[in-house]
Amino acid sequence: MVVVVETDELAHRLIDDLGAWLDEDDVAVLPERGTLPLERALPERDESASRLEALARLTGAEHGLVVVAPIAALWQRTLSAERLHAARRRVKVGDHVGQRELVERLVAAGYDPTPEVTGIGELAVRGGLVDLWPPGESDPIRLEQFGDEVEAIRVFDPITQASRSRRKEILLLPAGEFFIPEPQALRAAVEAQLGDVGHLSATLQTDLARLEAGDLGEAAETWITFLTAGPTADHVPKDAHVVLTDVEQLRGRALEADDWAAGRRSSLVGAGELPPHWQLPYLATETFGALLDRSAERLEEGDATDAAFGHAPIPPGRADQVGEWLRDRAASGARVVVATDQASRLAELVGDTPGRIGPVDALEAPPEPGSLALVHGSTGAGFIHEPSNFVLLSDRELFGATRVRRLFASKRVVTRDLLGQLEPGELVVHIDHGIARYVGMTQRALGDQVREFLQLDFAGDDKIFLPADQVGRITRYSGGPAPGLSKLGGREWANTKRRVRQAVLDLADDLLELYAARERAEGFAYPPGTTWQRELEESFPFTETPDQERTIAEVAKDMARRRPMDRLVAGDVGYGKTEVALRAAFRVVEAGRQVAVLVPTTVLAQQHLLTFQRRLAAFPVKVEMLSRFVSKGDQQRVVAELAAGTVDVVIGTHRLLSRDVSFADLGLLVVDEEQRFGVAQKEKIKQLRREVDVLTLSATPIPRTLHLSLVGIRDLSVIETAPEARLPILTRIAEDDDGLVRDAITREMDRGGQVFYVHNRVETIEAAAARVRKLVPKARVAIGH
Repeated sequence: MVVVVETDELAHRLIDDLGAWLDEDDVAVLPERGTLPLERALPERDESASRLEALARLTGAEHGLVVVAPIAALWQRTLSAERLHAARRRVKVGDHVGQRELVERLVAAGYDPTPEVTGIGELAVRGGLVDLWPPGESDPIRLEQFGDEVEAIRVFDPITQASRSRRKEILLLPAGEFFIPEPQALRAAVEAQLGDVGHLSATLQTDLARLEAGDLGEAAETWITFLTAGPTADHVPKDAHVVLTDVEQLRGRALEADDWAAGRRSSLVGAGELPPHWQLPYLATETFGALLDRSAERLEEGDATDAAFGHAPIPPGRADQVGEWLRDRAASGARVVVATDQASRLAELVGDTPGRIGPVDALEAPPEPGSLALVHGSTGAGFIHEPSNFVLLSDRELFGATRVRRLFASKRVVTRDLLGQLEPGELVVHIDHGIARYVGMTQRALGDQVREFLQLDFAGDDKIFLPADQVGRITRYSGGPAPGLSKLGGREWANTKRRVRQAVLDLADDLLELYAARERAEGFAYPPGTTWQRELEESFPFTETPDQERTIAEVAKDMARRRPMDRLVAGDVGYGKTEVALRAAFRVVEAGRQVAVLVPTTVLAQQHLLTFQRRLAAFPVKVEMLSRFVSKGDQQRVVAELAAGTVDVVIGTHRLLSRDVSFADLGLLVVDEEQRFGVAQKEKIKQLRREVDVLTLSATPIPRTLHLSLVGIRDLSVIETAPEARLPILTRIAEDDDGLVRDAITREMDRGGQVFYVHNRVETIEAAAARVRKLVPKARVAIGH
C-alpha cells in the first residue's frame, strides 16, 4: 500500500501511528529531497540514502508493506526502477568478487572514494579491505578479501574505525539517485534538446565539463532531467493499493509546485543563467493526475466510513474525574484501551478497577468486554467502534496533547583529521615558531624520493616546509581577531609562550584550590525520584533523545552523591539542555531547597520563565524572575521571598548576583552560557561553586571550561543527537533574487515553520517588508528592529 499525504511531517506522523498496529518491518517513509527546483546545491547523501532504501523496499516487497510518502517525494525525479535493481548487489561470505570490478561498480553507483569512511555513500580501499557505508545500514561495513574471496563481512565504528560485529551477508544499494551518462551520450542528449552547447552560459558549460569528467558538483538539481529517468511515482508497483488523503489539498500543492518551478525557470532564463528551452525539473500536476487515476481510496478530512468508526469521546477535564470516568466506561461493558505516555500515572488514577490490564508494553489479544487496558505509548488520536463497543483513547483525548515522536537516524558526525580540514589561507600555530599562514600542500624531491610538505608562510618573506608526517606540530589558530604573523628566529614567540605558561600556572593554582575545596565540601545527597518526578517526566511532550536520557541519568547520579555536583552539559540550541536542567531543579525543590537559574540576557530569562512555569504548572512550585523586565517593586518582593524561602525557583540575569540577593537554602545553580558573563560575575559564580550543586549549560563552551571537563576536573555530558524534526543548517550565498527568496520562504511555511528575514537598515525596513508581502502574499509579516 502506498499512502500519499501532503507534507513530510504528516508522513512521519502517520508512520508513528501505524507503529501502534504494524511491525517496524511493515512500514516505511519515502521522504522528499529538501531542495528547491533548479537549485544549485551539493546532493544531500542522507536524503538520497533514505529515499533509495524506501524505494528498494517498495520494489522488492512481495506483500504487507505500507509506504507513506509526501506528494512531493513522488513527483521529484529519480533513477529508474531497472537501474536501481541492476545496481543492487547482495554479497555473502564465501562469494568470489573481483575487488577492482566491485569498486568500479560502487563508484558508478554513486559511492565517493575517500581515505576513510565516515558517512553514508562513502567508499575506501586498503589492501584486501573494502570499507563502505551503504544506504539502509546504521553503521559502515568492511569487506575482508583474500584474493577474490570474501572472507568476512564486519560492521565497524565510523569514529574509531574498529570492527564491532560480523555479518553473513550484506545488500549493497546504490548511494545516489543521479547517474551521469557516458560523456558522448550526455553531450548528445544536451545537443538534441538545446542545440549548440557553445550558446550555454559559462556556469552551464562548466557544469557540462565537470559532468563529462564524472563529477556532479552542484549541478544535480539543475541538470536533473539528464541525470534521472522520471518521477519517483514510476516506482510504485502496478498491483499496489494507492491511497490519497485530502485530494484537493494534494491537487493544490501540485499546481503550486508547477507554478514555482516555472517561475524559478523564468527568473533564471531572464538572468541569462538558463536557455529558454531548459526542461522543468518535474511535472507535479501530471504526476498527481497519474496517481489519482490509480488510487483505490480517496480519504478527505472528516469523511465518514462504512466501518462504523467515530471520534473518540472526550473525558472530563479534571484529573481526579478521568479515573472515575474510565472505570464507569469499562463497567458499562465497553472494551477500553488507553494508549498513553503517562500509563503509570493513569494506573494510580483508575486504581484496582475490575478487569484492568497493565500497564503493558503491548496487547497480545483483544480485551474482553468490561475491561480497561493501559498500554505504554501513544497514537495521534483515539476512536470509537460502536458495533464491537471498542474505545481507544490517546493522550490527545485525555490531556489535550500527544507526545511528539522522534525517530533517530543512525548517522553520526565524524571529525576528519587536520589535513582534511585545513583550507589554504587559514592561520595556524606552529609549536616552535608561532603564527603562520597555511598556503597549501606541495611536493619536493629529497634525493630520489618525492615527499609531501605543508607550506607555512611567516612574517616578511619567511616560510618553512613542514613534512606531512609532522602535521601534529601545528594546530588551527582559534583565538579572537587575526593576529600578525610571527617572525622566524628571535625571542618574540619564546616570550609569548613563557607568559602564557605562567598565566596557565596561576589559573591552575586558583582552580586546584577551588576544586580541592569542592572535594572536601559536604554536599547534599538528593533522594531518588518520587511519583511527582515521574509525572513530570511523563508530561514531557517529546520523546527524549538517547543522549538526553543518558545526560539526565548522569545528573541524577551526581545529585545522589554527597559531593557537590559540577557538570557541564554541552549541546546545540534546541537539543534539550533546558529539560535536563528542569528535571534537576524539580528534584532539588522536592527536597525543600531552592534553585537559581542564571542566564546572560533578559530575553533568555523570559523564555526560561515561560518554560519552567508551563512545565511545573501542575505542581506546587513557585517560579519567579529577576531581571530588568521586572519592576523595582516586584524585584524587592522577589528578593525578600528568596531570603524567606517562599520562592522555589528564581530565573534571572546578572541581577541574581547582586549583593542584596540571598537565599534561604540554595541547592542548585544552573548557569546558561557561562562564557557570556563578565569577569566579576564569573568570580561570584566561582564562589558559589564551593557550596552548591552547579549545572552549566552551553552550546559553545569556552576552551577553558571544555578543557576542565575533558581532563576530568569537571564532569561533562554531551547531547549531540538532533531531534528528528530538526533540519540540518544549510548556508547558501547567492545573488539577491526574488524567485529564490520566495521559494525559500514558501518552503519553510509549508513545513509549518517561521522565517527571519534580516535587513540591515531601519530606514528602509518598511520597503523590505513590503517586498516580502508582495512575494509571499499568504505570509503574515511583522517588523522588529
